[in-house]
Amino acid sequence: MDLETFERRKAGLECPMCPDTTGEDVIAALPSGHVHLQPHRDYRGYCILVCRRHVVELLELTQMERQQWIEDIARIGQAITAVCRPAKLNVAMLGNRVPHLHCHVIPRYPEDPAWGNPPDFRAPQEDARLSEAEFRELRAQLRAQLQSD
Repeated sequence: MDLETFERRKAGLECPMCPDTTGEDVIAALPSGHVHLQPHRDYRGYCILVCRRHVVELLELTQMERQQWIEDIARIGQAITAVCRPAKLNVAMLGNRVPHLHCHVIPRYPEDPAWGNPPDFRAPQEDARLSEAEFRELRAQLRAQLQSD
């Protein structure tokens, strides 16, 4: 991405995460943002929390917003752990491609292709995606778990 595009997105113009409230991948609206389920088969339960308002860095949130953000990340991790039983959770806030605060909560399994290394954030190839039925079932399970917390 060129610098001009990055700067526009950073300013909230043409931001692909604003707004993020629609779509079949949205599984919950939490106080700090919306939770998006990713279709990765290798990282079953992989979710991204997207901040409700357009900020680029964690430090731009108020103290109360930061506390809620961390609580919501932990809540997502608890739901993923309860439903998917991963061996480990990875949590990452990068923003190098999309400068809108978001957090990847990625369950890791010993059989995933990058086990022992950083996960592959790219969209999965067709054969590495959950089927539509698997996605719907996992979405329902995670939704129910997040609503019960």
